[in-house]
Amino acid sequence: MFPPLGSDILQPEHPEPAASCDVAIIGTGPAGSTAARLLAAGGARVLLIDKAALPRYKTCGGGVLGRAYRRLPDAAHGAVEREFRTIALNFLDGGPTLSATRQDALVHMTMRPELDHRLALAARDAGAELVESCPIRRITEHADGVTLESDTRSFHARFVIGADGIHSAVAKAGGWSELPHLAPALEWEVTVAPEDFARIRNDARFDFGVIEAGYAWVFPKHDHLSVGILSITPRYRDLQKRLEEYLARLALGTVVKVERHGWMIPLAPRREPLARGRILLVGDAAGLVDPITAEGISNSLLSGQLAAAALLESRFDPASAARRYLGLLRPAILNELRAARLLYQHPRLRNWAFRRHGQRLADFVADIALGDRGYCETLLNPASYLKLLRK
Repeated sequence: MFPPLGSDILQPEHPEPAASCDVAIIGTGPAGSTAARLLAAGGARVLLIDKAALPRYKTCGGGVLGRAYRRLPDAAHGAVEREFRTIALNFLDGGPTLSATRQDALVHMTMRPELDHRLALAARDAGAELVESCPIRRITEHADGVTLESDTRSFHARFVIGADGIHSAVAKAGGWSELPHLAPALEWEVTVAPEDFARIRNDARFDFGVIEAGYAWVFPKHDHLSVGILSITPRYRDLQKRLEEYLARLALGTVVKVERHGWMIPLAPRREPLARGRILLVGDAAGLVDPITAEGISNSLLSGQLAAAALLESRFDPASAARRYLGLLRPAILNELRAARLLYQHPRLRNWAFRRHGQRLADFVADIALGDRGYCETLLNPASYLKLLRK
């Protein structure tokens, strides 16, 4: 039995009768909504539950890489505000200025509230029941399933998918330890004067040499800029000061409005297996963020897809479902993250490689963004690595 989520939570006096389903999914981000849509399309009875009313704000740069865009349902494409086929990699501490261009868009600019809402509606249209404004207070496992309780409702599911972010209540209830490495990030929505926006609206850029062990970015959206900064150093103290300095350095012109947001990014998966009993963890709740780019939408979509496949293929047998999910995760995501951390753990080597073999590595980044190349293939294959860095 899982422990209650807080001993001070009062039980509702007259809760509604329990709603039964095959899978209850907590969280309507890309991972949760993808799992819900595919499970419902496969004939499962699905509840997709969110603590907030949709659409709700989600702090995120909003850059959907090409590899993630390919996994979006058609209904979500309307959330894309801009597309960029060229990305710029700038080393502002005296290093090179690089760029890579592809025929397909490398990054698609969205606002996460709109993207997430469309994904949740796509899951609903596939047959999932969407439940909003329903924070889950208690999770209890039984021999035949799991009971979830809010202040006013209760649900009974054969399985639960935790897609509720880095502070996952599902993971806490299931006994997982905390995520081992969280990195700070700031993202500011910056509105500039129309004439200034027209001047800079066509440049999607990633800037290095701005902050220790991290980077900054400028993502032009429909009518404003997403400007952000992150460091892979835990609890970095000067993030706001560095972002202010970066904004001044960009010479954006007349700044009309700034909306400031901050969040933490998981740069390593949870230590325990990501499926136990009748619970599976996906997306940020599992810690499946790329440690090099700090981008999580791609693996959120993929992990939601893998969780749905594992449950459907196992016909909802607990032991088989957990084994199948972990078997799918390992080659598709976990091995890739392990290979990526080889670069993440050695930023000096990475910086040297960009300075010496900059354009080859810029093209490598573009291939990764599109999903045309993986970290394992390139970094764990000596022949491929030497080919990448040959003079």
